[in-house]
Amino acid sequence: PILAESQERDRTYVVGVRSALIFGRMDLSSLDPAFDDLEPDGTKGPHMSGFFFLYRVRPHLRVGVETLVANANQDARTTMNFQAAGPVVEVTYGDTWFISGVLHAGGLVVNAMSRQGAAPSEGATAGSYFKGDGGFVAPSIDVGYRFRRSEVGLFVKRVNIFGERDRGGISAFSSTFIGVRLAVGL
Repeated sequence: PILAESQERDRTYVVGVRSALIFGRMDLSSLDPAFDDLEPDGTKGPHMSGFFFLYRVRPHLRVGVETLVANANQDARTTMNFQAAGPVVEVTYGDTWFISGVLHAGGLVVNAMSRQGAAPSEGATAGSYFKGDGGFVAPSIDVGYRFRRSEVGLFVKRVNIFGERDRGGISAFSSTFIGVRLAVGL
C-alpha cells in the first residue's frame, strides 16, 4: 500500500543536530605568532556541532534558531573554542531526496590558547591566551534523504566571523566545516 499525500501528516517543527570536522584551515597565527594555524586532522582536528529547532512557515521555508559550538583537541599546542547562537532560515527543495540552503547568523564568543611545550599531565601551564566577541554569518548547503519523520544529510557550512577589532580582530576564527546532519519532524 502507498499512502496518499493527504494521508501524510505535515511536520510543523523539525529538531536536529549537526556534527562536522574542519575543512580547510583556521589562520590563528594572524592573531599572534604564538598561535599555530589549525589544519584538518580527522577527529583530532577542530570540530563543530550544533543543535537546531525549526518551524515550517511554508512547504519549502523553515525558520528557527540554531547553536554553533566549535573547539580544537585539548592536546594540541594551540587550541580554540567558539560558542554562538542565532536565528536560522532554511529553504529546501525536494521531498524524499532534498537539497537545502541555510543562512545562520548571530553573536558569538571566541577564545584561543597556546601553551609553551608539551601538555602537562596535571595542573595548569603557561602560554598565550586570546578572547573576543562579535558576530557571524554562516551559509550552508545540505543534501539529504527523508524517511518517515527523520532526515539525514551531509552539509558544508562556512562560518564567517567578524567583530572586535582590538588585538587584530577575530576574523581569523572563520572556517569551513563539513559533516552530518540528523533531524526529526515533530
